[in-house]
Amino acid sequence: MRKTAIGGLFLLFVQLLAFSSALPVAAQEPDGKILSSKSWPPLSDFESLDDFGRGYFPRPVYDEARTQKEFDVLEITYSSDGLPVRGLLIKPKNPGTRKWPAIIFNRGGNGELGRITDNGMPCGLKNTSCLDLVDLYQFAKAGFVIIASDYRYQGATVKRDQWGGVEVDDVLNLVPAVKSLDFVDPERLYMLGLSRGGTMTYLAIRRGIPVKSAAVIGAVTDVKAWVDARSEMGLVNGNQYIDGFANIWPDYEHRAGEYYRARSAIYWADQINVPVLILHSRTDRLVPVTQALRMAEALQESGRVYALHIYEHDGHSLPKNRDDRDRMIVDWFNRAGESGK
Repeated sequence: MRKTAIGGLFLLFVQLLAFSSALPVAAQEPDGKILSSKSWPPLSDFESLDDFGRGYFPRPVYDEARTQKEFDVLEITYSSDGLPVRGLLIKPKNPGTRKWPAIIFNRGGNGELGRITDNGMPCGLKNTSCLDLVDLYQFAKAGFVIIASDYRYQGATVKRDQWGGVEVDDVLNLVPAVKSLDFVDPERLYMLGLSRGGTMTYLAIRRGIPVKSAAVIGAVTDVKAWVDARSEMGLVNGNQYIDGFANIWPDYEHRAGEYYRARSAIYWADQINVPVLILHSRTDRLVPVTQALRMAEALQESGRVYALHIYEHDGHSLPKNRDDRDRMIVDWFNRAGESGK
């Protein structure tokens, strides 16, 4: 009797399995498909910014971006590895018949820290997305479409950010997203990375992202040396923004060196096969200038194409030299586009 009951249960299980396998499976959206878009919330008045925000931009620069009518600023959701990932798109309202070059922007920070999509908080030090928008508007004015990812670690997974792991796919999948726009020139794609976004830029290049050239600002190029120098940030053991590398990277005790090296471009500079403009501040307190100097040396030894410019007495994102910084980046991209290399 017991054997008969067990046999019956087994048969029922097989039948259920066969039934479930016959059910239609929802088709996964292709990587890079833009699933939705919505207008960006209006920027707040300059007077409402905190001290950091008011000091970051001259008022005329901020107000011009706040009131401009030439470009659509959109929060987008696009598909990446079957996941909906949020991002930013700045595009001309009337692109005309020309084909626009495009910049893929890689933001800094991790998890909620440094996110580029709006989170409803007042604009300022704790919510820099509005300030990123004003910065990126300058490149739109210079003739570029801008697209950026917030990476996949948001919501329930926000503190599990791998910091250069699978979320690099979210950067790579911006390529089909931006190429789907019929006014974008698919042969003139460029990449700009800030801080951690510089790390993401190098990783994306290593994986063959089809950009003509790249620029990085305050980029981390040796992750182990950086976290050792900035232990107060808690990136290894965790803080309010991240669970910590030791808790996120599997078998950290035995494989930490492998993970750090995989994320540190100084160890594989020979695989950086597009021209890179490296910008940094000598007095950067968040990412030491040695990160830029060592990367330039590694690129030099590998015979790669690069340019290095170190600014005197400026902050992490080079706000005091904003005009010169942006001019150098635009010139760098335009030269690569004109050269056909």
